[in-house]
Amino acid sequence: MESGWLNEIQLDMEKAPAIIKILDAAVIKMEGGTEIDLKILDEEEEQAKREAAKKEAAKKEEAKTPEGQSKPPEEKEAVVKTDPEKEPEEEEKPPKPEEEEERKVEKEEPERESRKSSKRKRKRSGDSDDGSDSESGSVSEPGSPKPENPGQNGQEESPKKEEEEEEKPKEKPKEEVVKPRPLHKTCSLFIRNVAPNISKAEITALCKRYPGFLRVALSDPQPERRFLRKGYVTFERGVNIKEICWNLQNIRLRECELSPVVNRELSWRIRHVSGITQHRPILRNDIKLAARLIHALDERGQLWREAQDGEEVAAQNPILKNITDYLIDEVSAEEEDLLWGAGRTAGTEPPKEGNPTEISVERDEKLVKVLDKLLLYLRIVHSVDYYINCDYPSEDEMPTRCGIMHVRGPVPPNRVSHREVADWQKTFEEKLAPLFAVRETLSEEEALKVGKKDPEQEVEKFVTANTQELGKEKWLCPLSGKKFKGPEFVRKHIFNKHAEKIEEVKKEVSFFNNFLMDSKRPALPEVKPIQAPVAGQGKSTPLIAPGLYR
Repeated sequence: MESGWLNEIQLDMEKAPAIIKILDAAVIKMEGGTEIDLKILDEEEEQAKREAAKKEAAKKEEAKTPEGQSKPPEEKEAVVKTDPEKEPEEEEKPPKPEEEEERKVEKEEPERESRKSSKRKRKRSGDSDDGSDSESGSVSEPGSPKPENPGQNGQEESPKKEEEEEEKPKEKPKEEVVKPRPLHKTCSLFIRNVAPNISKAEITALCKRYPGFLRVALSDPQPERRFLRKGYVTFERGVNIKEICWNLQNIRLRECELSPVVNRELSWRIRHVSGITQHRPILRNDIKLAARLIHALDERGQLWREAQDGEEVAAQNPILKNITDYLIDEVSAEEEDLLWGAGRTAGTEPPKEGNPTEISVERDEKLVKVLDKLLLYLRIVHSVDYYINCDYPSEDEMPTRCGIMHVRGPVPPNRVSHREVADWQKTFEEKLAPLFAVRETLSEEEALKVGKKDPEQEVEKFVTANTQELGKEKWLCPLSGKKFKGPEFVRKHIFNKHAEKIEEVKKEVSFFNNFLMDSKRPALPEVKPIQAPVAGQGKSTPLIAPGLYR
């Protein structure tokens, strides 16, 4: 919100690339990325534009060539290297004679300089040999340049050069170029069948041996598939995923072959719903529902809370600021009443355009801007895809985070009726209701009805089961095989010598109660009772096959 990304986005189907960019940026931030890592999104966008431009250029070239004829490879290379605006006559013109002469002169100049330098070296070596015999009697020839003392200048210049070379790296040390990391992209394996007795920790320990391992995700057990689960193993982008997949092919875990396959990336990330969602009354209703849902989910997750006097108090979410300004509808009822009232007294009637029950879809940009912020907040923070009334509870463990999102479709070309608008709002609220009423645990009364256990009672049952009477004043403890004179001694013995057994019983009771109170636990579907036919209609009502009548 601070960077202003949400102010420029619109959740419409034609804005799909921009929406994907927002979702990927959110994932990069979740993975601990920086502003430098966000630049990779711009690089991907530029690369996509280049590829699209190349495809368009190739299509244009194919359209220019006559059908049934193909250019030879030499001509195609010439077309690619040169500008398309130039004519072929200009491309095939031979170079001018003046240009050839200039090229020859440029080639001859370095050859002359190399010859001169070799002559100078020979002269210097000859002078040094002569100078050893007679140092003071050397006379230069007329017209020749005066010999310089190479020893002194060389000795003075060489240390200076060495000092400059040493100072340069100290003054300007080479900075390591930090490249943006593609944190939003991963590689993953898909395991079709994971047995119920295989834990997530075992798969994690198995896959940790390979470089680039990130996380493991397991689906809920499926009763129709013998309670088997699906698994996803996620790795970093740069690993050789096919080699890892091959290494895991023949590995057995608890007598079960994993048989993983490489998981493909999502190909259709942005999908659309009906364009009726762009209608103003529906936009206003969606703002109301989305604001209520955000408030409920924030309270459930204890977000946006402030500490006052040592206690946490709920604070307002900044995205819900001034939201009530857009929930109240304004109409010019007085003006219409006065105008049409005066018209009716004059004997006139308001004009009727087409079918009065049908209206055209009207889009309000202000409402769209407000609603899109709320929907993006729901999608990124709470993993709720609003337009399909769905949440992704285990998305953080999946290979692609913030992968799919549904947006508004194009405006319908035909007019819509008031009944269609009302039906859409009613059915949408009914589908969205489970997200408001989701309970993580059952109430105490409901838990007792379905068989919640008391830990103290279960411990007493365990002690009673392990206290056996052999005879008069003879009692046995089956856990140790020792005999005692009374049951109270057996009880004391179990609590002192077998405390780990007591703790094990308490853990089992706690595990059972937690499973029982989980509202999302695997359970058989409820069978609705068949309603008895109404009296007097059983014989006259014809039988209809199930599924044919709606």
